[in-house]
Amino acid sequence: MKPLARLRLDPKGKASVLEADPSLGLEGNGLPCALLVQGQDPFGRPLCSRCPVQRELRRGAYRASTPLLFKGRRLRCQGYREKDGFLVELYPERAEPPNLFLELSRLTQHLLQSPEKLPEALEDFLRTLRQALDMEAAELFLADPEEHHLILTAYEGLHREAFLEKPWFQLGEGYPGIVALKREPLFTHALGEDPRYLRQKVKQLGYQTYICYPLELPQGLIGVLNLASRDPRLDHQEPLETLSRIAPLFASTLYTLLTRLGEVGLQALHQHLYRGEVSEARLAFLKGIQRLSQATGVRLVARGGERWETGFVPPCGMQDCPCWEGKVVGHKNGLPDCPEAQGRPRICLPLWARGEVVAVATLFHARPPRPATRPAAPTLWFSRLAVPFLFPSPSQERADVPELEIYALGQFRVRHRGKELTSKTFGRRGAFQLFKYLLANKDRALYIDELCETLWPDLPPERARQELYTQVYHLRKTLPGIVEREGDYYRLKLPEDRFLDFERFEELMRKADLEEGLSAFKTLRQALELYKGPLFGDDPYGEWAEAERSYLQERALSGLLRLGELAEALGYLEVAKEAYARALKLEPYLEEAQRRLALLKG
Repeated sequence: MKPLARLRLDPKGKASVLEADPSLGLEGNGLPCALLVQGQDPFGRPLCSRCPVQRELRRGAYRASTPLLFKGRRLRCQGYREKDGFLVELYPERAEPPNLFLELSRLTQHLLQSPEKLPEALEDFLRTLRQALDMEAAELFLADPEEHHLILTAYEGLHREAFLEKPWFQLGEGYPGIVALKREPLFTHALGEDPRYLRQKVKQLGYQTYICYPLELPQGLIGVLNLASRDPRLDHQEPLETLSRIAPLFASTLYTLLTRLGEVGLQALHQHLYRGEVSEARLAFLKGIQRLSQATGVRLVARGGERWETGFVPPCGMQDCPCWEGKVVGHKNGLPDCPEAQGRPRICLPLWARGEVVAVATLFHARPPRPATRPAAPTLWFSRLAVPFLFPSPSQERADVPELEIYALGQFRVRHRGKELTSKTFGRRGAFQLFKYLLANKDRALYIDELCETLWPDLPPERARQELYTQVYHLRKTLPGIVEREGDYYRLKLPEDRFLDFERFEELMRKADLEEGLSAFKTLRQALELYKGPLFGDDPYGEWAEAERSYLQERALSGLLRLGELAEALGYLEVAKEAYARALKLEPYLEEAQRRLALLKG
């Protein structure tokens, strides 16, 4: 049905009338929408000044609607999120059902820009679909990328708790599993008597009509879409015809969006993997999952027992977790219970690569989402492309993961064979400090007396020597073979298979010095991504590192200035602004950066 009026709103809420029925008398552009429409709620109070449609759209919804009174007429205000603002349409209160193809198009446009809004946007679409087909409940089960499970991802309608009784099905189990296995629609008007339907609470509430429809493409099964009603006389033919028309487009939309999630997950790791920062890549992957799932904490456990965590994560043994057998399990959320889980609700997801489970991701939520399994399928699709790179086969892993990883630009961090080492790991804080000093002088043999005078200037010479021997012992115990002695000298012996961020930074800077144009631009960006702060930034008063620290900062400053110049020449003005701004953070009175940034800002 054609709307009575269509308005386009800019981000500040100022409206432009695209078209309007003359009887509405909507005139004027550039006015705030609230001033132009001046709608009222059913009690005659001003509504547009507290517009619920704009409120929901600004919170991230792709569509929102509200009834309103406009000059005595009962209308419905329907709003959609667009790239540079909102589209608002006014309809008669009792308008025809919306065009579901148009709704799917808007859903796709919204989610391609904001893939993290997938579950909320799906619920908005299910609401539109349910109301258009006069049903009481609508639910969407998404298949995991391996097509082992169907996981409830979005639900909209009445009696939510009953439908959440079982949010997970294997293929062939229950109505969703049967439809997924046979790839054919299934419906009934006597749900209460059908043993194939497994959620008893739904039956007890008197639901009788249930329609289950597969969403599939040549690439495979995407999911299953279900509709339910307590009316046994409801005609199933119209919903089935509607679903047969929209299912291919809906499946294509979901596949596009879920594949896009996988690409986003891989992109987050690309630069780290390119620089050989495998552990950093895993942490970036972990944070990506946390953002997508809105979890309080995330734990990632590899087959070999290595763990990576972010946020608040309760302890868990993960020894006999059913996830290693490919099962999705949880705690306090309707999923099969994990035998090792206690306390906080959680979801445990198997991550597959090369036909086997190579890791397990556990999501913790202080306030579980509804449904509790909502983030599970998006997380699995987000992980799909990244997991084979993050958890290679044993032969690949030996080649890909450096034996020793050191990050000294900014916060100092050490990883040995993938395991994070802290000052406590070294046994003595002095051993940790000695290691830093040796790194700052990694290409030199250091005289024993020089080490003692630098690190323990207040101790008598003999006592300082004993302290040095003790710290070297602890350092060698933590990192065998890392220090060798040559007479009265000590030298750092780094393994060939290593990653040092400041060493790699200098290699890339030297490479950029020999390049021009786009090649130099790309190399400089890679190098400057590594420069996260001064050398040993967590130890800013360590005078023993001052010479190397100053040298690397000068290299970073010159690199940022050259990057800005190259970006300007190539037309990447935003990159140029960012480069000059970063230079000013390092050196606030750098006149060249101030001048170039001022010119770019106009």
